[in-house]
Amino acid sequence: MSAESDTTSSDFKIPKTSITIYGGKKEDVGRSITDTLGLSDDDYYSTWISLGIMKRLGFLFEGGVESAGSISGLIIMFIVLIAALSLFVLWQIAVVFIVIVVLTVLSGGTAIKFLRATYITEPLSEMESSKVEQFVMTQVSQGHFVRLEGTKASDGMSRTTQEVSTATLIFRRGIQFSLFVATLFLILEVAYMLIVGHWLSGLNAVTGSREIILLISFGFFFLCGVILMDLGVFLRSRVAKSLSKTTEE
Repeated sequence: MSAESDTTSSDFKIPKTSITIYGGKKEDVGRSITDTLGLSDDDYYSTWISLGIMKRLGFLFEGGVESAGSISGLIIMFIVLIAALSLFVLWQIAVVFIVIVVLTVLSGGTAIKFLRATYITEPLSEMESSKVEQFVMTQVSQGHFVRLEGTKASDGMSRTTQEVSTATLIFRRGIQFSLFVATLFLILEVAYMLIVGHWLSGLNAVTGSREIILLISFGFFFLCGVILMDLGVFLRSRVAKSLSKTTEE
């Protein structure tokens, strides 16, 4: 029984990412991965959906089926699963899509690259540092973001590669923070509507002043995420310009 459980759990195991690339089509990035790093199609994948969330939904389905025990239990499990999938779709549409559109406008079109992510799973220790450096420089010159995953992953690499990796991390954290703030705001809006009876808009004559304070607070934190994202964009752009000047010389 335990062996079956271990086998099933391994099906949902997400391979550890060593390098993340934001921007570019999968075919173009994949060609560069193959030509420069010498990796196969099995060593990388591309997706715009959070694999962490999909993994949790997979465990929800697996655990629900194992613990249902009866027809009524299966029905309840499927209802819970449908509700979870509905919330996931709602979050993707009402939060992720809208936030990315807003951030894309505020970043001059750069934030949309966050949805075009390619993940390399081959360990960095198995790749030649010189080839990794060359790959990073190529991707940056094409306008992409590259992150060497791990706190010490870029140790031993050139300063330029380290700067690119840091800029990408800042860019990603800014977008993730904005998504987090927007998600909290959506939850608060729904809860506020259910409890108080009207939307959190600041237009109510009785509660308007408190609502405005909450709206300003959420706006401030969202702006912090935007600033963080734009800082990452600026830092990557500065490195790209430096590379361009070096190439011309």
